[in-house]
Amino acid sequence: MDVMKQAGALKERLVAFALSPRFARELDEAFEQSHPGGLGENEVTASMIVDHFALQHRLASGDTVIDRFLRAHPDLSPQERSMLLGWRDVVEGIFEVQGKDRDAVILVNLVDELTYRARSNMGKSAFRPVKKGMFLICRLVPLGEDWLVSANISLFPAKARAELRTQAAEVALRNPKLVFRNPEKLATARQLLAEQREVFIELYGAEYIVVPGDQVIPRFDAFMRALMDGAQPGGTTPPPSPSYPDEVLDAETVAIHFDPETGISLYLDFGLLQELFANPSLINRRRYRETLTSYLRGDDISPAAIRLLAEPDPDNAGVVFQKLLKKKGFSWPEHGEALLRRHKTRYFETPQLPTTVPVSAAMTEHLRTLDHQTPI
Repeated sequence: MDVMKQAGALKERLVAFALSPRFARELDEAFEQSHPGGLGENEVTASMIVDHFALQHRLASGDTVIDRFLRAHPDLSPQERSMLLGWRDVVEGIFEVQGKDRDAVILVNLVDELTYRARSNMGKSAFRPVKKGMFLICRLVPLGEDWLVSANISLFPAKARAELRTQAAEVALRNPKLVFRNPEKLATARQLLAEQREVFIELYGAEYIVVPGDQVIPRFDAFMRALMDGAQPGGTTPPPSPSYPDEVLDAETVAIHFDPETGISLYLDFGLLQELFANPSLINRRRYRETLTSYLRGDDISPAAIRLLAEPDPDNAGVVFQKLLKKKGFSWPEHGEALLRRHKTRYFETPQLPTTVPVSAAMTEHLRTLDHQTPI
């Protein structure tokens, strides 16, 4: 079978499987939780939500619809299985049309600034209204050396360029993962992150500081001023100044950590746990025990936080976890990393990306129009 026909038939089967009653509750929840934010008309939005659900959504069981489909269809050929697994590599973006090439369109993604040769299982007819200079909002999946349009397309005229470039800049800042498909941008971001970390350490004398919650904003603002003072022209953006929730601002203590892999992270009640790791007998008190448990089991807390707590006194750290886990003989140097890998699987399975997003000179002017205080 022709690869395009094979892809079309396989995608049709996968979507029907995703829409079957077995996933009805979780699909309904996906619709309720989705905030597409102006990605086109309702039909297009619904198509994108279903497409994301079928290809990427993590089910309550931890696997995906694709995983379930593969198990339910053991008769699939190796080529079909490989194609399905490849479809988990989805490209989302706002694309400028560069032209056409037989049954394909040549697209430049304004978010990652890479070029894609995209085809449709509907053939040339899918791109009949598409002209050079127009813009598409769509999703692409791999198809050999090309890409396949997945879900419906939103088509915009060339005159929407300014609005869509601004929207692409916003997407880039909110979703660094989409930008870092471009390896050059990832390399640039890592370099910028290293430079920003040096500024943080020079300013505060260490890679993390522990402050009362009401000092988080002043400390972050001081860091931003230091970045601006040393900034070089070139269209890069330090992390945007966030709006902190009350739980951060009201916390007794917050660690502001400049992680070398990702950038700034905040850890609430860090001072409390510093007391615990200095005096392991405090684990017998409920508040200390529950706070450490939340650090260990919390999916939103990096393993770096626990490493920071254990580093000053690894022996004390071993005693703390002996008592918490009721495992006599637990040693932090010997068993600590395995403990983190068991409870922080996501952090070890998924590459951690910088929060600093490099942008091109062409995007810089559009970023200046955004409604935030990020320095350029």
